[in-house]
Amino acid sequence: MSHPPLDIPGLANARDLGGLPRRDGSVTPHGVFVRSDAPDLVPSEGWDRLRARGIATVLDLRRPEERTPGVPDDIDLITVDLDGDERAFWEPLEADGRWGTPLYYVPHLTDLPHRMAGVLQAIAAARPGGILFHCAAGWDRTGLVTMMLLRAIDVTTDAARRDYATSFANAAAMETLRSRSQHAAERRAVLTSFGHTPESAFADAYESLDLDDWSRSAGLAPDALLALRTWRSSVPSRGRTPS
Repeated sequence: MSHPPLDIPGLANARDLGGLPRRDGSVTPHGVFVRSDAPDLVPSEGWDRLRARGIATVLDLRRPEERTPGVPDDIDLITVDLDGDERAFWEPLEADGRWGTPLYYVPHLTDLPHRMAGVLQAIAAARPGGILFHCAAGWDRTGLVTMMLLRAIDVTTDAARRDYATSFANAAAMETLRSRSQHAAERRAVLTSFGHTPESAFADAYESLDLDDWSRSAGLAPDALLALRTWRSSVPSRGRTPS
């Protein structure tokens, strides 16, 4: 299952993460998390539609030099640099193209766990209401955070990888909206060179994630882990479901 883009003017890669099947047969709740491309082109009508969906907070995952204005004053804005500037980590990934694919997800969580921990702490601490989180294209930084959120409540691998692949389906609309390439073909070529498709690369990262082990090693606060496991108290707390 994948979701069509939300009908929000100024966004081409936005979707509510509700309605995705979980391993226990239930589905994720709507109105808790929306993933998207950068909202800098969203007009007042678009913000009205986001408010109507319950969005109270925008979480910007971009580096400081990438950030753009535009979030209305009545919606909280939280900025957390998920990438970081650790050049020794990024240079080899940039050299072979993995930085624009899920092939960097596990190394990032392993080598720079504090970056993701900062994002998850911000999600846990946000005021009540829905959270829209984004990077520039809403593709891989947003995809990495989505992976953590979906794994936390045991969304099926098939549903999670289809959600990731939706960004490829939305690439043409993003290019039209922003008048620049989203390099979908180049991303696919990199993945092919490593023996992957977008879906298989994401699925490998998704299935390898042991959230409890990672949380301990990252020093994630227990309240943040609970917020993650319950999607900010929108689903009951329960034990981990085996993969």
